[in-house]
Order: sequence, then structure tokens, then C-alpha cells
Amino acid sequence: MVNDKGMNIVQVKDYTYFLRVNRNDIIDRWLDSDDVKSIFIQHSMNIKDDDKKIFYDFFDCIISVMQWDLTIAECPTKMKFLKLLNDNNVGNFEFFNLFIILKNTINTLFYEKELVSFGLIKDMEKVSLNIASELFKTYEQIQNKEISSSIGEHSNLLNEYKKAVDISNIVSKTNTKGIITYVNDKFCELSGYGRSELIGKPHNIVRHPSMPSSAFKELWDTIKSKRAWQGVITNMRKDGRKYVVDSTVIPILDIDGDIVEYIAIRHDVTEFEQTKEQLSTLNMAMKNKVDELYNMTATLEEEASMDGLTGIFNRAKFDKFFEFECEKAKMSGSDLSMIILDIDHFKSINDNYGHHVGDEVLKEIASIVSNNLKRVDIFARWGGEEFVILLPGNTIEGAKILAEKLRERIEIESFSIVGKLTSSFGVGLFDEDESKSDFFKRVDHALYDAKKSGRNRVVQAL
Repeated sequence: MVNDKGMNIVQVKDYTYFLRVNRNDIIDRWLDSDDVKSIFIQHSMNIKDDDKKIFYDFFDCIISVMQWDLTIAECPTKMKFLKLLNDNNVGNFEFFNLFIILKNTINTLFYEKELVSFGLIKDMEKVSLNIASELFKTYEQIQNKEISSSIGEHSNLLNEYKKAVDISNIVSKTNTKGIITYVNDKFCELSGYGRSELIGKPHNIVRHPSMPSSAFKELWDTIKSKRAWQGVITNMRKDGRKYVVDSTVIPILDIDGDIVEYIAIRHDVTEFEQTKEQLSTLNMAMKNKVDELYNMTATLEEEASMDGLTGIFNRAKFDKFFEFECEKAKMSGSDLSMIILDIDHFKSINDNYGHHVGDEVLKEIASIVSNNLKRVDIFARWGGEEFVILLPGNTIEGAKILAEKLRERIEIESFSIVGKLTSSFGVGLFDEDESKSDFFKRVDHALYDAKKSGRNRVVQAL
């Protein structure tokens, strides 16, 4: 599907499939990014092949959580991942920073591939934030066990964490009323304000007039409820120029669970957002041409996908569906059944009545079968008098019932000129351990058995 800007719209199932297919590329980009390398260098953290496998396996867990296949608590590599970070003294703020960089890495790859769905990405970012929050709680528990054994060491680590965050992020703190109590050098550098001009001022000193009040209401409602907020904010420099930051705002609680202050960690994404705007402008300018080309392509694809005689899918189009549905069945574990049918003694029809009568029979058969299928079923002419039906989500029992129904329907039909006909059927269920070609061969062999054992019957593949 293509959106009004000419870019692909990614659906939920495609989003997680894209992540899984590009897992290695995403993790490699993430680990090779300058910000991540900076964190690792500060802690003399050398990622070996065994450690890298932990990152790959943990990312698989995150994808499974997004698919609702398991919860983050059930992730088998969660503790290995957290222990790896904790053993290298990766701090709380760096921990969140790693996840922000991972999210940005995924978004960047989406734009490089020209895949975009802003609503979906926003939903997935919320899921990612929830995952990060759950992991953060566990990570704090791990750290607290070690902290309790060495308070002095803990204080030193906190100072190092603060230093690391200050070096690699734009950081500010406010009291519970939104009055700025701390800004780091990067905040001053980006905003154009001196530290003395910011401390004691409301944080809206850098608010850009283009930002709606509703966005900040959502932010305050979230953090006042003691939950972290994440989003993109457009701010205004002292000289009036705008800049865009990817922000995470976290409420800081005391030992009684009361909010004492808020800390905001940001990344400058101004260049990234400007690139998005440029792409949007370019896409709008080319919209009419893209729509024209798309319509032409769709028409050509449809013509190339259909059997010219019967009006159903041809063999080439079926092969594409077949490849996709087999991969989907392997990933999701869902059922996938197939029926192959052949018109009995079809050669005699062409010999006795002529090919034009045989063509009419083929069209009538295609019509009978089509009228008895569901919209999700995939029906194609395989070649000559042989047809194939792919049944996503259908059990072998359901496939046999459908095949028997079609056999009876064809048997009772009175065909133009030739009268009565029969047909033979092979049915089978896909095994995730076999290739699609082996699957087809099994069902085709079942069809052969049906014809060999007397025709006009349904045989299940072994």
C-alpha cells in the first residue's frame, strides 16, 4: 500500500516482520553508532561475538513482545542482557540512552527503506517505552543489590553516570512546577541561552509557538502520574531559530514515592526532521506523477497476474502468494492448506468437441470453484485443466470438506455441450519443516493417487 506522499505504509505485522528480517543490520548500526560507542568506551566495554549474540537474541525478544507473543518478564535473555550492561557499570541514564538510540536507529532505517507509518511508529514507540520502563525496574533491582554493598562506590558511579549523560545528551532538570533547576552545557549550546539566563525560569522559555498546548498537557498529565513521557518537541533558540529534540522526561521520586523533580534527556534531531520535511515537500511535488505511474503499474500488474481465459490468478502470481504464505505460516505457526484439482478425461473433450468447447468448460469450472471460496482463499489456474487453491488459516479437515464440496458441485453440474463431468482432488497441510516445493509435490502426488485409484475422489497427502 502507498500513502499520499508516495511512500510505503507499513502495517503492524509488516513492522515486526521488517524488524526481524533486518535484525542484524539494526543491531550492528546501533552498536556502531558514535553515541553507543562513546558509552562503551567510557566503560572499557569490548563487545565480543558472544556478547553480540546476546544483543541479537534480546532484540528478538523485544520483537516478540511487540507481537504479544510473550511479555518482557518472560524474555529468556533479559537477565543476560541486563547483567552484561551491569557488569560493565552502565548507568541508569545511559541505559535509557541506549534504548533511545536504538529507537532512532530503527526509525532511520525505516526512512532509508522509504517505509513510513507515523501512527504505527508512534504506537510502537509507546510499546518500546513500556518495555524500557519494565527493564529499567529490573535493572534498578540488580543495581540496588550491588549498591547496598558499597554506598561509597555507588556515589562515585552516580557521578560518573551524570558525567556520561552530560557529555552525550542535552539534559535539564526542573522542580515540580516546571522551574529550571539545572541545565548542562549542551542545553546551553543548543538553545543559545547562558546558564544564568535559564536557571530559575519556567521551561517554556524555549517553547516554540508552533507547539500546541495539547502536547504539553499530555506531557504533564503523564509525568504527574509518575510515568515517563517520550516524544518529539520543537523548541526555539534565543535568536528565534527553531530546533527539534527527541525528548524523554522522567519523574524522580523520593523514598516515599513522591515526585521531587523531573529530569529531561534529549537528542537533537533537527537535521533529521528537516530531511523529513524536504522529503515531504518533494513527495507532494511529485504526487500527481507518482499517482499516474502507480495506476499504470497497478493495471499492468493486474493484467500480468491474471489468467487470460478464466479471469483467475495465473501460475506466476500464485507462486508469489505461495512463497509469502509459506513464510508467514512458518513465522506465525498458523495452518496453511492446499487443494490441487484436475478435470477428469479433459483431453477427450478437446478431441471430441474442439478446444473452444474445452475453454468454455475451464471457465465454468473456474466460476463454480470461485463461487464456493472465501475472500482470503487464493485460487489460480496452474496449467491446462489443473487448478490450485491455497487456504491460509485452514486446517486439513476444513480443506478436505471444501474439496469434497467442490467435487460434488462439479459432479452435479450440467456443462454446456459436454453435459456431465467429474474431477479429482489432492489436499494437504503445510509442514513448517518442509520447503514450498516439497509441499506442492506432496499434494500433487495425492492428486495423482486420486486419479490412479479411479478418479472423482479426494485424497489427502501423506
